[in-house]
Amino acid sequence: MKTTIEMPDDLFRKAKAVAALRGLSMKQWITDMLRRELGDTPISGEETERKAAAETFAREIESLAAQVGKSWQGPQDAVAAIREQRRG
Repeated sequence: MKTTIEMPDDLFRKAKAVAALRGLSMKQWITDMLRRELGDTPISGEETERKAAAETFAREIESLAAQVGKSWQGPQDAVAAIREQRRG
């Protein structure tokens, strides 16, 4: 069955990254997650390791995004930085 799920863009990007790290499509990852939540499939040791790695990756991405956010407040800041680079 096909369905549509609406979610915030940032949540989608994180979910997509987690699925990719696990070597799964979004469809398969969401299906697996729902099955686990509903008690249809036990979580394997390998899956637990992948989940831990994905969570670590997501935290690293959030940290990098925060660092970039501090430096680049908006499009004007990026343009000003490029102009400054070209002058120097």
